[in-house]
Amino acid sequence: MLNRYWFNTMSAPSKSDMKAAIKEVQRQLKSHGIKLKDSSRQAADALEVLQKFPYLRPSVGMMSGSEQKFFKLEGTVQMFFNSNGYYVPLAVFLRETHPDSPPVCMIQPTPDMMIKPHHFHVDAHGLVYLPYLHDWTKRSSIVEMLREVSAIFTSDPFIFKKPSQPPATPSYLKDNANKGATKSKPVYEQTAGGKQTVQSPPHRTPPQPPVARNTPDVNQIQKTMRALDLKGPDLTNEVKAKAKEMDELDSVLENSFRCPISMEIMSDPVFAADGHTYERVEIERWLQTRDTSPLTNEKLPHKMLTPNHNLRSQILEYQQKNAIH
Repeated sequence: MLNRYWFNTMSAPSKSDMKAAIKEVQRQLKSHGIKLKDSSRQAADALEVLQKFPYLRPSVGMMSGSEQKFFKLEGTVQMFFNSNGYYVPLAVFLRETHPDSPPVCMIQPTPDMMIKPHHFHVDAHGLVYLPYLHDWTKRSSIVEMLREVSAIFTSDPFIFKKPSQPPATPSYLKDNANKGATKSKPVYEQTAGGKQTVQSPPHRTPPQPPVARNTPDVNQIQKTMRALDLKGPDLTNEVKAKAKEMDELDSVLENSFRCPISMEIMSDPVFAADGHTYERVEIERWLQTRDTSPLTNEKLPHKMLTPNHNLRSQILEYQQKNAIH
């Protein structure tokens, strides 16, 4: 069982835990008829990755559109933009011919995130293209490849929060939207004396503007512009666009803290037997009637839950920094 090596400890996994988990993944691959060209090298490279990037986990996985099984390293990698750290969800797939063939790196956005359109290094499906991968040799390193991906994020972020949909315009406002619209005829009602009086229209409460979350502070932008002696509408739009970009990047970090079941930021994150982290209340409710993973739908080897203390500390730090409750 892979997870008994990896997640049954309260602290970070030891080197021996990592080696045992890697060995179990390779055993599962071999049981599926996968012939590894150099299992020792694959294990050594995977161990190096797990030691450098503690939020990646080993498992057997398949890429979208393929039934081929791979050695998969999946989770989040911390990357930086403008000195701020963001946890970017991704997966690295090692081929059976590793290290002769380069690994495949896929960015895996959550449901409310998106890949930046027309990015030079990441396509619409999340597949990463790098000169380092193109020039891959037996001496190449997965760790170095991930550092190349991080460097790209620092210079040109490739993942953002999906833009929110604007609120729908109420129908009674649509009726009066055009200046040339024909006025509706008044409605009359009969009084007791037989006279007709105009009926008062029904009272309608005008819609309230939506509360914007993390909307860039225009006053602060203007102060910044004055401090930098910036003038002109083009520069105003540029500063606003930069503020919007920073807001979207913050969502990358926040989304890595959300429970895959409720999509809410977790307060008590726990590891399940599938290797994924969930909010304790949500996964306990799930396990009351099921014995499968909420994400993979595969049967779980057990229903034990292990607190994810590292992630909980990161969430608390993020909430204190951003005043989120």
